[in-house]
Amino acid sequence: MTRTALGVISVLAASTLLLAGCGGTDEAADNADSVTVDTLKGEVEVPAGAKNVVVLNSPAADAAAGMGVTPVAVASTKDQIMPWQKGVTDDVADDSLINAEYAPNLEKIAEYEPDVIFAAPWNIADDSTYEQLSDIAPVIIPDTESANPDWDEMTEQVGEALGKSDEAEKLIDTTKDKLEAVGADLGVDGKSYQLISPRAEGIYFGNAAPLELFGLKPGQHQTPEEINKFTLSAENLDELDADYLFVWAMDDDGKKQVVDNPSYDSLPSVKNGTAAFIDAEFATAVNAASPASLDWLVTDSGIEDMLKK
Repeated sequence: MTRTALGVISVLAASTLLLAGCGGTDEAADNADSVTVDTLKGEVEVPAGAKNVVVLNSPAADAAAGMGVTPVAVASTKDQIMPWQKGVTDDVADDSLINAEYAPNLEKIAEYEPDVIFAAPWNIADDSTYEQLSDIAPVIIPDTESANPDWDEMTEQVGEALGKSDEAEKLIDTTKDKLEAVGADLGVDGKSYQLISPRAEGIYFGNAAPLELFGLKPGQHQTPEEINKFTLSAENLDELDADYLFVWAMDDDGKKQVVDNPSYDSLPSVKNGTAAFIDAEFATAVNAASPASLDWLVTDSGIEDMLKK
């Protein structure tokens, strides 16, 4: 599924303690020369007030823009821009920042003279690549080995690096409150979900953890250990027994793989009208989530109609 990047962050404890009585975390960052961010590669020092931001993973770009810092470049093409990014980061999309294997183009990135670079783990193949990228600017990678780190931890990390922790917290709280309110209105608390993507080698389960903000709970095979790894065979289709089933079929063959299965019509979600075929935009919104994508999920994806059934 789509690539994503998220992580856990922290400010220097001493600075926070000294300035706690004088203002919030953003004020502390403003009064320091740099902030320290926990990343997958250890602690990284980022210059205070970083403005020239280069982003190799789009969720971090969404988060930065939501805090008022539009990146100078985002590794994407205009064709890959999602609806929630239009008018925000589409003018800074630059697919030359990474190659087909997602590795960074060091020369191109350096041309933007970044203050900080946000990257995903899969952008950094080895320590040599990381060191060369760090020679250009501090590199912020989510502090997790997970392919699908939590969107709120990613937002916190971006906010910390940009000296905008207060704004990050507000974005997170607003997003959570919005989805929780919709879920409460629809009465879906405790109902289960599964999100699948049929492929030639079997049916994969995709990350859709943000759906839990509506009050839904993960169904079978929606565990971190199984997402994007476990494949369900055709003869076990009856294990798709969640209350809500979201199917991301990338082509007609993928769709036929599911609907032509003899067990399909007997699935609880199909019988109840709560099985939905979703598009790449919906899948990206939950798989590579950000505050902006989750706001779009509520307002423009049609998910309320899906959950009303």
